[in-house]
Amino acid sequence: MKVNKIMSKLIKPETPTPEKLKIYNISFIDQFKGPLNVAIILFYESNPETTIDLQESLAKILVQFYPLAGRFIKNDNLVNCSDQGVEFIETEALGVELAEVVSKTDTGQLNDLLPEHYFRLDESPDSPILSIEVTRFPSGGAVISISVSHRVFDASSLGTFVAAWSAATNPDRTVQMINPTFDIPSMLPNKDLGHGPGPVQSNNRDDEIAVKRFRFNNEAITAMTTRISPVKTVSGVRVVCAVIAKALIRLDRVRHGRDRDFVITQPVNMRGRTVPPQPRHACGNFFISALTRRVAAEAVGVKELVDLIGDSVRRCVGDYGEVLCRDQDGRGMILSGIGNYTEAVFNGETNVVAFSDWSRFGFYEADFGWGKLALASIGPQRLPPMFSNIVVLMSDSEGVGIEAWVMLSQNDMLCFQQDEDIRLFQLARNSA
Repeated sequence: MKVNKIMSKLIKPETPTPEKLKIYNISFIDQFKGPLNVAIILFYESNPETTIDLQESLAKILVQFYPLAGRFIKNDNLVNCSDQGVEFIETEALGVELAEVVSKTDTGQLNDLLPEHYFRLDESPDSPILSIEVTRFPSGGAVISISVSHRVFDASSLGTFVAAWSAATNPDRTVQMINPTFDIPSMLPNKDLGHGPGPVQSNNRDDEIAVKRFRFNNEAITAMTTRISPVKTVSGVRVVCAVIAKALIRLDRVRHGRDRDFVITQPVNMRGRTVPPQPRHACGNFFISALTRRVAAEAVGVKELVDLIGDSVRRCVGDYGEVLCRDQDGRGMILSGIGNYTEAVFNGETNVVAFSDWSRFGFYEADFGWGKLALASIGPQRLPPMFSNIVVLMSDSEGVGIEAWVMLSQNDMLCFQQDEDIRLFQLARNSA
């Protein structure tokens, strides 16, 4: 896809950030996030005449989300909340229509819809923390791409920002008041460890990463859930994770010619799960990576995978529920967990399956006054060498099914989409 840049500018907060808020020290958890960006891409079928409302509402909410308009000072692990502004870009797509992009499950064109700073990480101290790109299509429709530094925000925080921005753009809509907080760093301050995360490199096997959307409708999920556990209630997200994990385990067998032990990892949102509890709209990185025990792949089934994933989440919540308590060494807990994670993941002989659940972050509810959202997409990531597969799960546009965004090498994707369970799910969707 070709896009033509029309305009680029910096949007600053409507009112200056107070002096007492000028320095935002990132938290101990933030400190371990490498030079990555988190992004969401929102597709709308309507054709807005102007983006003035977007720009004005953005300036308004940046008063609340003041760190986003600053600049990250890498050597000091802090954000200088200098009100330099967030990047706002307008482009036009050439030779392609919105419906063509939305209808495709193979989404190789996503990169062209993202701001350049999504891929240009830490190039200068003037790099914006938040970048937004609005792309219009020839016969109507528009896309809003929102990219934010992972050192400052996680996906839950991004969901909070999108909800607040869309509410400010469309003030006639009745929505719950969103009041972001930035208190986690004061309870879990960063520390000079003499090291930090290194640069993220592309997977050495294949630098061309395929991103494909697999849709699982409610009927197919319900049928699989009933088959797994007729009595016990199991979340649809967990069932989809187990089915995909099973397919990726089979894929690993094909790739290596033998069964390898595997672990499954996923970030667990700790908001509301700690003492003291943090509110839903607490901003920053506040998730802990849950890790299953290392398991032999020979005879594991979907039901066993559902139980395995559930046990790892419960263990994670139990182990880190007091990470913010003043009488506990929260940073020590996190360092110990990172050590265990590193030992399990970086040994080179373990198949690592990585999931991230975005289904509760409300992206499909983003209403900018442009009509119903047609599609909410992730921003594709390059795979670090220790991972062979990454999957992000979101609710679908109706809020009842699951969309799985699978990131694999080109060759692995061809094999994955032929997996028997994946094909069965897709057939169930098509027949519904």
